[in-house]
Amino acid sequence: MSADDNVKEKTRDKNKTSSKARKKTGNEASGAKGKGRKNMLSSASSRTKVEKTGGAPKGAVASKPAGKMLTFLREVKIEMSKVTWPPRKELLQATGVVIVAVVIAGAYIGVFDFIWNIIVRSVGLG
Repeated sequence: MSADDNVKEKTRDKNKTSSKARKKTGNEASGAKGKGRKNMLSSASSRTKVEKTGGAPKGAVASKPAGKMLTFLREVKIEMSKVTWPPRKELLQATGVVIVAVVIAGAYIGVFDFIWNIIVRSVGLG
């Protein structure tokens, strides 16, 4: 099968998909299967009501201070109070694991860099 045949086949598949989408009409296209016009209008109006009644998230700053930086710092303080912090022992263990993993990865990369450096210089490329 040539490249032209592949392109033609993909175009044919794409056209079939778009023609299926065009065949959907009326209630089927709007997602209201079996609903009358009245139900469609009421469900649409109920969606707009939900959007209008949405309030501020829990813990949001009610009154914004004048400066944007001050607002940011107050919101950071609120978010940080929501964080569940691990106990000190667990925090130190996790930090130790990360440090050891970084040292191992660094040594691994350093060794291979050293080896490849020797190989490249012996071949005369570097």
